Amino acid sequence: MELIRILGVGLVTAVAALLLRSSKPELSFAITIAGSVIILIFALELAADTFGIFAELGERTGIDNELIKVVIKIVAIGYLVEFAAGIVEDFGSKSIADKLVFAGKVIIFSVSLPILRAMVSLIGTFLELV
Repeated sequence: MELIRILGVGLVTAVAALLLRSSKPELSFAITIAGSVIILIFALELAADTFGIFAELGERTGIDNELIKVVIKIVAIGYLVEFAAGIVEDFGSKSIADKLVFAGKVIIFSVSLPILRAMVSLIGTFLELV
C-alpha cells in the first residue's frame, strides 16, 4: 500500500511539474520540491519501522549500539545526499549536484571514524592474543 502512495505522489508531481514548466517555471519548481518532500516523509516513515531490527541485531551480536547508530547515519547521509543531488541536477545545476555528492562522501568519511577506530582496536586485540 505504501508503494502505491509513493508512486502516486511521484507520478502526480512529475506530471504537474511537466505541465507547468513552460508556463510557470517557479510553480513547477515549488511543486517538485513539495512532491519530493512528501515522498521523503513517506520513505522515512517506512525506514523508522526498520530501525528496531538494527537494535535487535546489536543485542544479539554484542555490537555496541553506538556503532550501529553510525552505520544508520552513514546510510541516511548517503540517501539524503543522493536525493538532494538528484533534485538539484533536475533543475540544471549538475556542478552543484556533484559538489553535494563530494561533500556527502566527506561527511560519511568523518562520521565513519568511530568504526575505523573500533576496527583498529579489534585488530590490536587480536595481535596481542597471537
